[in-house]
Amino acid sequence: MVALSVVRRGRAFALPDASLRIAARALDAAGGGWRLLAGLARHRAGSALLDAIERVALPDLAAHHCRRKQWLLQRLRTLVPGTRLLWPAVGFDGTGVALRATIHDLQLHEFDHPDSLRLRECIVGDTPGVARSALRLPDDGGVLLDLCAASTAPCVIVVEGLAMYLPARPLLRLLRALAALPSPPGLLFTALAPTHRNGTGFAAENGIVRRWLSRQREPFLWRCPQARLLGLLRRLGYRIDADWDGTGYGEYAIDAVPRAARFVMPAA
Repeated sequence: MVALSVVRRGRAFALPDASLRIAARALDAAGGGWRLLAGLARHRAGSALLDAIERVALPDLAAHHCRRKQWLLQRLRTLVPGTRLLWPAVGFDGTGVALRATIHDLQLHEFDHPDSLRLRECIVGDTPGVARSALRLPDDGGVLLDLCAASTAPCVIVVEGLAMYLPARPLLRLLRALAALPSPPGLLFTALAPTHRNGTGFAAENGIVRRWLSRQREPFLWRCPQARLLGLLRRLGYRIDADWDGTGYGEYAIDAVPRAARFVMPAA
């Protein structure tokens, strides 16, 4: 669904060519209905049909996905050379691949469900400087802890469009464990705010979306008010460098930097 949004609206939000290319290839490789939807998105009449469907289900969804990616891209462009970027549930995102061309010595490690990772490898192919591993959260959270603990370079974990699908307690336990490391990682992630009667987008009570997610076996399991999560991160020793309120859509983003990190930069 996010890949379809990138194909439909990504160019209007100045997303990298790699993002558009990988998203289009993912839809074609997925086959079936996804290939059909990608074909519709490439033609004026088909695009108008998708716009009409979107207005009924989640108005402005494609633009929201692209705004989210645009914000994350802006934050990631501020990374220092040599950063180790850990990206769980990378899906079919092309941001990290695009950043490799602009940030010197960026170490990118992509993670995903084994099936999704196999499809990604077919689409993207071998990319110099990019490692890939199968990972299931929250069960495999210890893998992220071990990588951050062993790294001599600053680590940043990107969790985009994933936290809402994870149960709250394991997610918060992982967050506390990461914050307790001698050199905690930076955190760039998105989360959902609670629903309310007059909400829009993901903040609305939407039966169509809820039933569709249940059929996909991906129901939303966790929501948290933005102010509450910002307060928790500060108590855990993080400084909030930037945050995005999602323009009222019900999903927000946070760029949290550890205040007491003691990074050992690699030799030149």
